[in-house]
Amino acid sequence: MRKSIAISSAALLLTAGLSTPAWAAEAPTDVQVAWAGDKVRVTWQDSGDANEIWTSYPGTGFVETSGRTVAGGANELLIDRSRFMNRDRVLIRVLVRTPEGENGPSATSVEFDARIPVYPIIEDANLLADGSVQLVRWKQPVVADTNPGDPLDRPAADEYLGAQVVVPGRPTERMLIPAGSTSYTVPARPRPATITLYAGNEWRESFLSNGDGPWLERKVEVGTMAASFVVPALGTFSQQLGIESTLKSNLTNISPLVHLQARPNSKAPWKTYGRYDGNVREPSFDTHIASLGERQYRLWVLPSKQVTQSAIKLTSAASTSAKSSKTIAWIYTRGIVASKARAGRMVGLKVQVQPAVDMKAALQRWDGKQWRYARELALKKGVVSIQFRATAPAGTTRYRVLTPAVKVNGLPVLATSTSYFTLTVY
Repeated sequence: MRKSIAISSAALLLTAGLSTPAWAAEAPTDVQVAWAGDKVRVTWQDSGDANEIWTSYPGTGFVETSGRTVAGGANELLIDRSRFMNRDRVLIRVLVRTPEGENGPSATSVEFDARIPVYPIIEDANLLADGSVQLVRWKQPVVADTNPGDPLDRPAADEYLGAQVVVPGRPTERMLIPAGSTSYTVPARPRPATITLYAGNEWRESFLSNGDGPWLERKVEVGTMAASFVVPALGTFSQQLGIESTLKSNLTNISPLVHLQARPNSKAPWKTYGRYDGNVREPSFDTHIASLGERQYRLWVLPSKQVTQSAIKLTSAASTSAKSSKTIAWIYTRGIVASKARAGRMVGLKVQVQPAVDMKAALQRWDGKQWRYARELALKKGVVSIQFRATAPAGTTRYRVLTPAVKVNGLPVLATSTSYFTLTVY
């Protein structure tokens, strides 16, 4: 008896701390996935146990808890489609939860993919004459279905492509692009407007990332362009006419090509005399042109298109109204040489004029009340040099040169006078 007791005592010591399970779970069965609206419905069969549902992505090591059910509850869980990562392999695992909160046996669904379309990148766009924007082409690689026939697959026709237009202060517009299109025209909208593409399928719409690399996007920015300029009312022949020009746009960092145009009158066609690179960051710039006679001027800003990695920027043509500028002659003279002379001595005068044409100018003198004709100055190709005798009366007399109004290449040049110069006779 004692020996038997001893053996029993030893057995009790060896089994101390061990208990016979009062609850044993069976693994769930028949784990199914199906669409329920825009959610994934997970169902399974079990013995009424509490469950924990995992979403895993084989090959990545990433697992997340998608939900739990209580003992005796319905054997289903709805998971919003936005919860799934953009991956080729997705698996749903249903685990039994023990009364102590531990995970027990489990079962899995078949693998399925949760791939969304690749974000479409606009490659080219043009602003049309009516203000509409033609998206010429875009790049959108096809996502291969590496798990065809999974229970969540939908027809390829369910995939869609669209254009989105954002105009400040207005509701965002979305336009579906017909399937198979290789170009699409967005109707004219107020500016500035930003146009992007989007793509979607049963899972959701593509976001602006390639998954693991940098963010990818190219948007179309459609802006306004306005030009203004200041034209001096009067210029000197052959000298630079200081026209100051300004560009304004609601787009940044855009540099349109600007033409400075001129014409003799409103009935004549415009002709380009200068081409300049405009810049809205430093909008004021000089458009250098010589004053060659009375003309009308305008700035003509060509339609602009600037393509960068992130944007295609478009503006339509712009123009200023016509502004006129008249022209006076450029007259050079050192005055009378010598400016002081005895009566009867010879003095000299040389005059050089632009435009360099033949003309009859006049030497005038001031009689104290008005300018009087003194003698003719016959210019040959804009130049004359004369000698004349200093005569009485003694004293200082003011003189000036007056050129007539002429036309050069059909453009008027106004009659022009110099400032006065003096001759003192003693």
